[in-house]
Amino acid sequence: MTNQNQTENEQRVIRTDDSKQLPGQFFKKSHELVFSQLTMTPKEHDIMALLLTRLHKDHWDSFIDGTAIRAPVYQFNSDVLSEWFGVKKVDLYNTLVAPSEGLSRKQVGLKNPEKNEFDYINLFKRLSYKDATLTIIPNDELLNEYLGISQGHAQVDHRIFRKLKKEHSKRLYPLLCRFKSKNTQLHTFTIEELHQFFGLLDPKGNMIKKSYASNKVFLDRCIRSSIEEIEKLDSNIRFLSCEQTGSFGYQPIKHGRKIAKIKFLFTWHKVKAKEEIELREELSKEQESLKKSEMIYQLIANFIPNDDGNPTVEELNELMANGPMLTSQGYKMDGEFMVKLGQAMKEALSK
Repeated sequence: MTNQNQTENEQRVIRTDDSKQLPGQFFKKSHELVFSQLTMTPKEHDIMALLLTRLHKDHWDSFIDGTAIRAPVYQFNSDVLSEWFGVKKVDLYNTLVAPSEGLSRKQVGLKNPEKNEFDYINLFKRLSYKDATLTIIPNDELLNEYLGISQGHAQVDHRIFRKLKKEHSKRLYPLLCRFKSKNTQLHTFTIEELHQFFGLLDPKGNMIKKSYASNKVFLDRCIRSSIEEIEKLDSNIRFLSCEQTGSFGYQPIKHGRKIAKIKFLFTWHKVKAKEEIELREELSKEQESLKKSEMIYQLIANFIPNDDGNPTVEELNELMANGPMLTSQGYKMDGEFMVKLGQAMKEALSK
């Protein structure tokens, strides 16, 4: 069970002592954070993903209602850290020290040029590693940005995300994940907007690395290489070729002879039933009932009647048996979810 303590000053401590306390597949990254001017190294991205994977609105309820006067504290022990970063425990200090130092100085840049407004806010209040435990205290001034309260979020597969090695790939992947629904469409970017998005500009708007001012270099390193890496790792995203230019995954839009804008060309599709069955068998062999239930939870949350690969009665019963554990880890089983669960059970029983 999740160990959640409160200190005398009502500061909530969210401990993670076992990787099973982390959702098995996805983390949520708010729309604001996806589009914010926030430059991070690959390891900094991975630390941020670890926090977002564990973070849940329920952890902040006492702070939101005024019961707690301080933001929640998130702690991760060495077992969890070693598995998440794929390193031995003795290497955790060296793995974490540099990216943690970098993140401690990071600020989120929130800009609204239409209103001539900007806001730069520190990402964290504290990052520390002591007694083989990583402690992260998010900045409560970014509560809306962390929780995605106002504009929704990207649902990012952290298994894929952690495998991405390139900084720009880790920046682009959540952006593409933000637009999985057929009801949402990613707008066209100007080259200047993409320079900002990929963190190539300093606070004054000057190019940090002069070589990236060349569209050829920028397209090669930020666009093409990122698309190629993502395409190799995630079979659920399909990049399309531009009919006019043959460019893979994007359409360059020219103003005169110079490329002025970029439109990403991609589509998402569901995991095939065969792949889901194979994954379920693998999880069953490993006797990881909770992780299997996490996958079934995602199927119910996105339930489509009579779709291939919908859960069986046995899987739904297993999900309900693991319900208390799932809710303790932040999985929301509200009225809407229970309606979908009832529909899935009715369909499964009919088969």
